[in-house]
Amino acid sequence: MCADYTPSRKEEIEESFWAGYPLLDLPSEAWPGYMAPILRGSHDALGQLEVAPAMFGMVPHWADHKLARQTYNARTETAASKPSFRSTWKRKQFCIIPAANFFEPNYETGKPVRWRIERADGGPVAIAGI
Repeated sequence: MCADYTPSRKEEIEESFWAGYPLLDLPSEAWPGYMAPILRGSHDALGQLEVAPAMFGMVPHWADHKLARQTYNARTETAASKPSFRSTWKRKQFCIIPAANFFEPNYETGKPVRWRIERADGGPVAIAGI
């Protein structure tokens, strides 16, 4: 995944994912170590999605907060075995990250140029997360 992204706005989350959005004071762009909204299964009997704040990047309880800058990408092939991800993977703590867009470097010119990637219809991108 990207190194930064724009979280979906409150209205987009409510309309596209039918999830209530609590009052959260979050940044307009998310980088590793920043808090941003995620969608997860709610604890009620209806099994709907709920919005919750979460850190962009996995930081195990035993690690320093700065580790988020190195643990924001999990690979399917190794997520179950890497110390940073295996406990969460085993407990199946999955989520959806609602993003308006995300950014990737393009190296066509030989230098990294920041490219914004978004849906053609302007809807939110649903990124898989743990």
